[in-house]
Amino acid sequence: MVYNPSLGAYLLWCADRGYFSEVSEGMPIPLAYLVLPLALHWQSRKIGISTNKPSGLTMFAAKLGEHQEDLLAVHQRALALRELSLASISLACATRLMAIDPGAAKVLPLEANKLPKPSESIQKLGALCEKFGTWFARLPPEQVGSVLRIEF
Repeated sequence: MVYNPSLGAYLLWCADRGYFSEVSEGMPIPLAYLVLPLALHWQSRKIGISTNKPSGLTMFAAKLGEHQEDLLAVHQRALALRELSLASISLACATRLMAIDPGAAKVLPLEANKLPKPSESIQKLGALCEKFGTWFARLPPEQVGSVLRIEF
């Protein structure tokens, strides 16, 4: 029930907002494909929640790397969840949560005036995704891939 495009669209929008708040531009599409594999994996979620926002992606990856198999599995989870990520991006665009800038290959967050208030657990997951977006914005995409052991 967790792996659905509606939840994914909300989480991607949160991550995109975090990215935009940090650098005032849209998130590169390849980075959007990392949000759900990190947010929907229990160990990544637990470590992400416990990592302070100023600590950054490198500290998150170091903590995740304490269980080396969890860090190395991010790439495989990203591949396994790419259909869900694509469906979530599509739904977020269709519902006007995000827009795609095809020239820059980026997704831009839009204002959602009439968004229903999600449950507390979904709000916490959204805050985590916003944190991921902020962390992604602080590093070049290539370095995000290197830190998370991802190949784009």
